[in-house]
Amino acid sequence: MARSEASSYIQPIYKDRALKHLVKLAGGKKGVKALDADQLRAMQKAQEKIAEDMQFNSIRWFRPFPYQIKFFETGTDFSRRGMIAANRSGKTVASAFEVAYHLTGMYPDWWKGKRWDKPIIAMATGESWEQVAKTLQSKILGCDDIKQAYKLGSGSVPREKIDAKSIRADGQNVLAIEIWHVSGGKSKLYFSNYTQQVRHLQGFELDLVLLDEQPPDEIFSELVVRTAAREGQVICSFTPLKGLSGLVRKFWDNIEGYCHVRVTWDDVPFVNEWGEDFFSQKEREQLERDFMPWERDCRMKGIPLVGKGVVFPLLEWPIYKAVDEDLRSNEKMERLISFDLGIKNDPTVISFFFRDPVEEIIYLHRQITIPAGETPDEYVHYLLDRESRGIPIALPHDATLAGRYTLTEQSVREVFEDSYNLNCIPGAILNPPNDQGKVTNHKSYGINIMRLGMERGTFRVNESCKAFLDECRNYAIDDAGRFSDPDDHIDSARIGLLALVQGHGESLLGKSNGFAYRRPVVVEGKQQRI
Repeated sequence: MARSEASSYIQPIYKDRALKHLVKLAGGKKGVKALDADQLRAMQKAQEKIAEDMQFNSIRWFRPFPYQIKFFETGTDFSRRGMIAANRSGKTVASAFEVAYHLTGMYPDWWKGKRWDKPIIAMATGESWEQVAKTLQSKILGCDDIKQAYKLGSGSVPREKIDAKSIRADGQNVLAIEIWHVSGGKSKLYFSNYTQQVRHLQGFELDLVLLDEQPPDEIFSELVVRTAAREGQVICSFTPLKGLSGLVRKFWDNIEGYCHVRVTWDDVPFVNEWGEDFFSQKEREQLERDFMPWERDCRMKGIPLVGKGVVFPLLEWPIYKAVDEDLRSNEKMERLISFDLGIKNDPTVISFFFRDPVEEIIYLHRQITIPAGETPDEYVHYLLDRESRGIPIALPHDATLAGRYTLTEQSVREVFEDSYNLNCIPGAILNPPNDQGKVTNHKSYGINIMRLGMERGTFRVNESCKAFLDECRNYAIDDAGRFSDPDDHIDSARIGLLALVQGHGESLLGKSNGFAYRRPVVVEGKQQRI
């Protein structure tokens, strides 16, 4: 096709839509039958003009789905906005049109979201240059290859608003382009991708950032900084296939300043406003068969992936606030402190527990992370204050190794018991004997107790234990049965859980009744076995 021919080419889909629009204006098929020859010829000419307008001025014809409108409206109150959506839901299209509204100032009458009354500086970025071209560049400008200039303007930004002379490109990719704003000035749009080094993003001041698919945390952080000086906005649209980590967690938990709209297949219509198939039932059923079982909730419901290898497949975590649970004043609550020890490369983690013996609920109330390199003499003060002194301390199997965590000839247990007279539980906290009477220290037993407790609500976690929750959300097991790192906070809590379910906790009332003497007898010779 010659360039001159290409420039006037209109896709058939827009001719069909234009005809449907005119038929509707004429009063339907009955109205069309009543038209005379001159009116029919005028209708045919109008069809061509309207089809061209639909293709190259699509911002005028875009009619969003309800969930897209809901997302647009979040811009009035939030500057960090996420559309966490199922596959095939139209999330990128919605983001592309919002960017076009802001670049051009051509807000529709129904618009209730954020508005700029002057030109803006925006950046649209994705996972790779190829992905950026095929999605963002294509949806916003109309062409995934800038050499196909006849397509320019068939995206969300109208052709008449594009300053073609301003385009800076590298091969098929547009790097920067200027867009005419209704105020008379020009907005600027940059394209980038997540593979670029952070330093290449430094120096920009941006009003708007669009991130298509989940970015690395350092890229997100740098782009947020770029919007700070201009009080800008950051829009993210993605299917959460990377699980609940980093940025996704901020949106999912709706932390202050962040909000999200979740989109499922139930929110997506089967046909669009023109009566065309948008996402048919047949296509949905086939895709559901194609998806792996652990992907389906993510790809069909926009729920962060908790799939193969994930140890804690939880969507609602059993979190509580300290102000909502009066644990300290309840004398019947059993108390316990547990440790995961570190010295050179790993931190030491101290966990503080309560257990309700009536409801049989265990509370991980607090964790203290001791930086690597600190010895017991440097952090023992956490165990000597009025609230902690005398509480039973559960130690791991390696607490008896001389010099390993103390940088002296003593072991941690010797420092605690001999130097500070702390109430250490005799022997290491290991798994209970199995059917053959064998005692082990395999992680899987305690981790399973932890998981079941979380699922059933019998193990609850204070919201302040952020490091523990971070580890849990990313904790996985590989095909060889190895658990992922880091897990220092999980291990500290695991030891405490095992100690509590084995009866090692003490309440204030229990102390006066000699509760310590009712602890299970340590299996002789097996407390250090792994």
